[in-house]
Amino acid sequence: MVTAELATIAPFGVAFALLLLWVVSLGLTQVRLTDAAREGARLVARGETTATATTAAERLAPKGARVSLDVDGDAVTVRVEVRTRGPVPLLSHVGDRRSSATSTAVLEDP
Repeated sequence: MVTAELATIAPFGVAFALLLLWVVSLGLTQVRLTDAAREGARLVARGETTATATTAAERLAPKGARVSLDVDGDAVTVRVEVRTRGPVPLLSHVGDRRSSATSTAVLEDP
């Protein structure tokens, strides 16, 4: 009887573990996106070129991320976005979503 109950509950335990893994990976991806956007905006605000800031943001962001910079007057806005996938390669299309982060900084005087 215990074996039958365990066989019934085990798939739910595995599904729950995969769900937790996916949520944690989304959180880590969001942190990396936020860090990349903040670093790109900070570099441009301090006087670095947009190419340098874009390269730095791409290096910090997850693989496959797109970085866009917009300098408007005395402020710079950096947006980093990436498509996230599920944690299991076989079911990577499940939970497929786009994550992004935006950071704005005021340009400093030279």
